[in-house]
Amino acid sequence: MPDPKQLPYLIALLEDDSPQVREAVLEEFAAFGESLEDHLKRLELPDGPKYRRLIEGLIRSGRRTRFERAWKSLDLDAPDKTLLEAGHTLIAQFLQEPPADTRLSDALDALAQEFTRTVYDRDALALSEFLFQTKALGGAQDSYYNPQNSNLLHVIRSGEGLPISLCCIYMLVGSRLGLTIDGCNLPGHFLALASYAGRKFVVDCFNGGVVLLDTDLARLNPSAPVHTTDLAALQCDAEIILMRVLRNLHNAYRRREDDQAAEDSALFQRLLESGLPGRTRKNP
Repeated sequence: MPDPKQLPYLIALLEDDSPQVREAVLEEFAAFGESLEDHLKRLELPDGPKYRRLIEGLIRSGRRTRFERAWKSLDLDAPDKTLLEAGHTLIAQFLQEPPADTRLSDALDALAQEFTRTVYDRDALALSEFLFQTKALGGAQDSYYNPQNSNLLHVIRSGEGLPISLCCIYMLVGSRLGLTIDGCNLPGHFLALASYAGRKFVVDCFNGGVVLLDTDLARLNPSAPVHTTDLAALQCDAEIILMRVLRNLHNAYRRREDDQAAEDSALFQRLLESGLPGRTRKNP
């Protein structure tokens, strides 16, 4: 078992001139596994930007390693909403910010429980009104490219997120209530397809949960107008959604100008290139 008392000496060796020494030190850090982040946060090191950068770099490096390993181990034969939530749980853990004592599943459970306590009509359109009007979850206008907008925990706390993040919250809360809500992979704007009274309705989660008509869809995509009758072909599963979320994260970090962001962007690029292999859908 690695000794946490050795961490200050290992950190000092990160600035060694020898690449071989630095590589060996990184292997020593990796041996701590998931406990490394907690040990680093408890260290008493000299204050200053150099040490802060070193600690931040080690923490982010550890998160990247754990995230990549866990992402490649996702259960692709799980039910669709289960896979969607599992992928978003890993993303929330990777992007965790204080306070980090709440799990994504608990936050989604809380929304579902509040809905059932306070809303009489238990249908998909009532849930849309609850999430995007009563709870006021909406589109991130001023910080659209903040990576945290892909973190569903952050979106629930802040009340702002990307179209796809808001749709995923709608879908995952809906699945807890037995409601049929799916994603609609419209180019340039992600929408939700909600089933109600035997019909499909197109819901724009980014703009207050409004139900869209053909004229609204034409304004969203004027170069190639889409009609409500066409949207079934754009309905997508968890694999497509998670790949789109990875693409958003890759682009968000690519816009940032620091070494750690470049490493994060490279991580998401690798995962996009490897993709999620096709799966046999047992419980869609």
